[in-house]
Amino acid sequence: MRKSVLYISALVLTAAMVFSPENSIFYSKQALLMCYEIIIPSLFPFFVCSGILVYSGFAQSAAKLFRPVMKPLFNVNENGASAFVLGIISGYPLGAVTACQLYENAYLSKSEAERLLAFCNNSGPLFILGAVGAAIYKNAKIGVILYLSHIISALLVGIIFKFYRRGNFSAPKSRLNTENLPPAEIFSKVLANSLNSIITVCGAIVFFFTVSNLLTRLLPQNAFFDACISAILEFTGGIKKISGLSVSLPVRLVMSSFAVGFAGLCVHMQVMAVTAKYGLSLKPYILGKLLHGTISSAITLLILRAYPQTLAVFNMTGARLSCGFCWSSVYVLSVSFLIILMSAFIISSKNIFRQNKRDA
Repeated sequence: MRKSVLYISALVLTAAMVFSPENSIFYSKQALLMCYEIIIPSLFPFFVCSGILVYSGFAQSAAKLFRPVMKPLFNVNENGASAFVLGIISGYPLGAVTACQLYENAYLSKSEAERLLAFCNNSGPLFILGAVGAAIYKNAKIGVILYLSHIISALLVGIIFKFYRRGNFSAPKSRLNTENLPPAEIFSKVLANSLNSIITVCGAIVFFFTVSNLLTRLLPQNAFFDACISAILEFTGGIKKISGLSVSLPVRLVMSSFAVGFAGLCVHMQVMAVTAKYGLSLKPYILGKLLHGTISSAITLLILRAYPQTLAVFNMTGARLSCGFCWSSVYVLSVSFLIILMSAFIISSKNIFRQNKRDA
């Protein structure tokens, strides 16, 4: 049945490209231009920097901050902290890749890996703050609002999924080891991986952007419907279309927040390719992304009610854009870690209180 669906889908898409080659080429050029102007400048340097943090062992060190809360909040043993941190730092689909690697090396049980997949695969800060906030909406504050909503909703989804197969076996608490490599070798590996990642991301964007536009041409022409379909298939192009809709800014931002949280079929296909050989169920992942998008859009709406935003009439200059992005990044990361540290403090206080009560 799955192969039949795949065959039919491939035949329909091939026929659409054959009978409308000029449109296929036009949409591919648009996608390549979007990659050139938005995706590569905003993501490639970040891929390199985040890769250095990963291979140097920083991610594992940062994960120590999250270890006290992983089991009480998410019902995942402390090793899952590294996947959550990498999902926040590097974005799609590194969180899912790390979760699968942890399961493969017996750092997580199967139910823990599936639970972790529901909330660890998130968009990176530079994409939301830079590509969406600064480049598409020309407002760094909008990037901050969307990123705060994105991270808070990821935490809430993780808390909800702590009840998924709650009684199943938890993997032994064996600690992760970081390979000690010289700086030159780290940079060489990171550069190669970053080039491969950006090519994969851009290739997926070009394909799904072209496919979504070809498919929407077969349907009744409607800008709102077109933007929604595009966001479901490939959220980068979808958000760009959403930003150009003739609806109010809060509506556009709520739709964009859902699109980033849900991630789109483009990202889901990458995750499916990663998880295929491990036999992990993708039901928690898909449901988790639906919840992520829904909760994120609700939080965005609440923030906009408290702090209304408007778009600038003129484009921001490079200096203002860079400064705004820098401070936005610092603000968002500080708030995110403050939330985690407060959670860890509350849980630790409860554990100490319970221990003292038992001793008494």
